[in-house]
Amino acid sequence: MIRSRAYIIIGILALLLFTACGQQYQAKSLVKDFVEEHAIEELHITDFSDLDSTKVISDSLFLAIQQNAAKDPLFKDVDFSDMKASPTLLYIRMRYQKDTLELSKTFYFDKDLSAIIAFK
Repeated sequence: MIRSRAYIIIGILALLLFTACGQQYQAKSLVKDFVEEHAIEELHITDFSDLDSTKVISDSLFLAIQQNAAKDPLFKDVDFSDMKASPTLLYIRMRYQKDTLELSKTFYFDKDLSAIIAFK
């Protein structure tokens, strides 16, 4: 009985681990596709942070982030006007190198990881 419970717990933990890895991969893939499509120049991506979530971004702050993203000189044809924030946002930080500088951008996703809805 105890042994079967241990197998169930190990199975559930393994499933959660694989799900988290899948979300991390999906987030990186969305960011790489976005950069490839919208970057004005080729960016050398050096690293990604772990995918995380936040509930501390208010609607007005989110709107300001979207408006600033549309004006970012590094990217072209960016329009987030139809994207809305949910109570919990997922985000990942992309680090990249430009000349000799190490810079970063934070990308925000909807809770389903179906699209990038803002970046800063």
